[in-house]
Amino acid sequence: MTKRIFSLIFAICLIFAVSGTALAKDLTNRIGLGYNNQINAGWIGGAPAAGDVLAGSHTISAKYWIDRNLGVEPFFGFFRAETDDMDGWATQLGAKVPYNLIEEANMNFYAGGGLGIIAYDVDYDDDRVEGDDDVGFALMAFTGVEFFLPGLPNLAFDAEFGLQYLNVGDYSEFGTYGGGFGVFGIRYYF
Repeated sequence: MTKRIFSLIFAICLIFAVSGTALAKDLTNRIGLGYNNQINAGWIGGAPAAGDVLAGSHTISAKYWIDRNLGVEPFFGFFRAETDDMDGWATQLGAKVPYNLIEEANMNFYAGGGLGIIAYDVDYDDDRVEGDDDVGFALMAFTGVEFFLPGLPNLAFDAEFGLQYLNVGDYSEFGTYGGGFGVFGIRYYF
């Protein structure tokens, strides 16, 4: 029984080893423009209310594959928010470097790292409460998949998870990448 299982596993590995390159999704010299929900934090600012408004993570990204395995993905996001008690803005700018580990017909499995910069400014309507502004950074290590639906060879969906260290002023955070739920994106390759 063990010999049969070993033979079956060996045969499957051999098939993938021989045919993997022919089936793989090659994105060399292609750029994919789209959306990610990227850097996320528990809360940023002088009060949790500010963080509820300003800890968003939506970014526009451009993923470019330098060769079959190595890519670069700069991202940028910003927003302005206002409540009855405060208003403010936040922005993030960064880049990730994915490296393909496994290529399949409609999916690439990758790992990588990244660095992001976060800046924000919060002002409160109550003059007795001091506003808050700062600049910080995030370091990321991740794994992810980018997959393509059959019949839509240029439309990619991706999901990533990993670890992130965030430091903004007096606030620092270390935990799962993307604030605990992961990062999801969609892009169109040209």
